[in-house]
Amino acid sequence: MKKVRLFGSSNCQNCIEAIVFLKKAKIDFSYIDAFDEDEKIQKLCDIYNVDALPHIQFFDNKGEILYEHKGEIDSDKFLKYMIDYYSL
Repeated sequence: MKKVRLFGSSNCQNCIEAIVFLKKAKIDFSYIDAFDEDEKIQKLCDIYNVDALPHIQFFDNKGEILYEHKGEIDSDKFLKYMIDYYSL
């Protein structure tokens, strides 16, 4: 099953907008608070070079990352990612 992972923060407007979009579209996603002080979370952020928010990863059915977006994103660009992703 395809899945989306979103690294974000509660004080990032783009992150909040992405979450709202994903929920409204009923897209399966996981959210990771990039500012969580938990060592495991920070290690995961380091592994994926989470330096800009939102950091969005689109996975295939095998768990491999197909697309990745780092930093600000407008709704048109986000929608294009979703259309491309779900048309595969």
